[in-house]
Amino acid sequence: MKKIILIILLCGFIIFSLCSCSQDKKESTYNITTIQNVSTNIYDISLTGATIIIKDTNENPYTYGEWYKIEKEENGKWYDVETIIKNYGFNDIGYLVDEFNEVTFVMDWSWLYGELSKGSYRIIKQVNDQYIAIPFNIATTS
Repeated sequence: MKKIILIILLCGFIIFSLCSCSQDKKESTYNITTIQNVSTNIYDISLTGATIIIKDTNENPYTYGEWYKIEKEENGKWYDVETIIKNYGFNDIGYLVDEFNEVTFVMDWSWLYGELSKGSYRIIKQVNDQYIAIPFNIATTS
């Protein structure tokens, strides 16, 4: 009888552990900063992409890469949006601002995140050793 109870408790613990692990959300670890003379705008937001324009009016503008991360706000905290693939990467290329001091990124995140659901999000971009956030909302999923 003790063996059966022990087995049931062990099975319950394993099931609880598996359920808990799959629902763990990773809270953001990025220290978001405001960078002098750098501003952002986001346009054409859809469930699977958006267009971001970074304006950099510094005398020596930064170089911008393709890397980004998407986070979702829940209960006042930011959490990583889970990727639909585990092994992925970005091209390691640097983009400079154009004659209007802007660099444009037309983003299609469907390959990495799929379709986003309704909610408040932000795109994290790295600028040298700092991180900026570009907030946006998905108001509907239809």
